[in-house]
Amino acid sequence: MELWDLYDSERNPLGRTHVRGEAFAEGEYYVCVEVWIRNAKGEFLIQKRHPDKKAGNQWEFVGGGTLAGETTLQSAVREIGEETGISAKAHEFTFFATYQRKNYFLDLYLLRRDIDVRNLVLQPEEVVDARWATEEDILKMIEFGEFVHSVGGRFTTYRDAVRVLSKEPTFLDVSDLKSDEIFLRLESLCEAQPEKRWVPAYYFAICLTDGTRIGQCDLRIGHNDKLYVGGNIGYGIDEPYRGHHYAAKTCELLFQLARKHGLTYVIITCVPTNDASARTCELAGGTYLETIDIPEDNEMYAEGKRQVKVYRFEL
Repeated sequence: MELWDLYDSERNPLGRTHVRGEAFAEGEYYVCVEVWIRNAKGEFLIQKRHPDKKAGNQWEFVGGGTLAGETTLQSAVREIGEETGISAKAHEFTFFATYQRKNYFLDLYLLRRDIDVRNLVLQPEEVVDARWATEEDILKMIEFGEFVHSVGGRFTTYRDAVRVLSKEPTFLDVSDLKSDEIFLRLESLCEAQPEKRWVPAYYFAICLTDGTRIGQCDLRIGHNDKLYVGGNIGYGIDEPYRGHHYAAKTCELLFQLARKHGLTYVIITCVPTNDASARTCELAGGTYLETIDIPEDNEMYAEGKRQVKVYRFEL
């Protein structure tokens, strides 16, 4: 039995699960993933659905439902392993779009990989064939009804966006972000969005060594005027686990990753009334710079915040 987490129309968790194959109630959504695998020639790895499946014997990309408790990034890693036998790490995927239809949200990822199709290990109950195809090949298959209709629609919508993505993944391996007490489990990645002045970002769960989730954190790679207000690092420790300096210890792990990206310093900010966060900044070795007003066009202003204290950390 396959279980999916349920969400509302704004992708807020509903706190309950759905059994695959059962009908959805009004206002219920699930989350799924699709992975476009592209080689150095610009070809895409496509696979043919098992004839007994819906849209049987038609071609598509790797994909499937995100299991309860998974992120779409985790399910992307799992799906390509199950359906093709390709082993990849989370940082190798590039998120490029979310597609919302009917009762689902579909996150789309790109994986760059050169592989001989003869070395693929196809999932026999799901996939009966695989091949590399050019954009022109796929467009012809769509025209002649040989491609799954919804997948073909996404390809025609997003192929231009994928073509201009960087040839190299933005992100690095993060499997070493751990200490004797905690480790950071990657949950999602966000590519830069220059139009919003957003830089690439990692999002993690903070976990004890036994896997217990105790909070969350993120690291934004780069510097600009917006980050001087919002900071490179955000963190939050769940209330039952506060008082053990886990936030400061989390910052130390994130500093390691920031150094790998070539950053020589990072900024962390907090509202003036957040004494706990200020103490974390001091404990982690930050230097207080100033307290500044938040610009009205900043998202933090819309949240009701008006000032932040700015700390700088030399790496």
